[in-house]
Amino acid sequence: RLVGSFSGRRASATSQPLRFKIGDAVIYTNEFGAQFRRRVTGFYQPTGLSGLYARGARYLLDSSSPWMPVSESSLRPDDSA
Repeated sequence: RLVGSFSGRRASATSQPLRFKIGDAVIYTNEFGAQFRRRVTGFYQPTGLSGLYARGARYLLDSSSPWMPVSESSLRPDDSA
């Protein structure tokens, strides 16, 4: 399930607060080291078991694949925005 808001903004698997909120400007670094300026558009909350969620994917971005969640470890704040 893809959602645009998340009450409490916690990563339920760890109970740790999420670092970014909807609308935040971030720099996403993919598995090849390429970096992209993006914005957080929502949070990923699967209704069942999810390997992506288990590996830390929590954020949805304004990208060419807006349905594909990314992990917090692949994001950093974009202070230039």
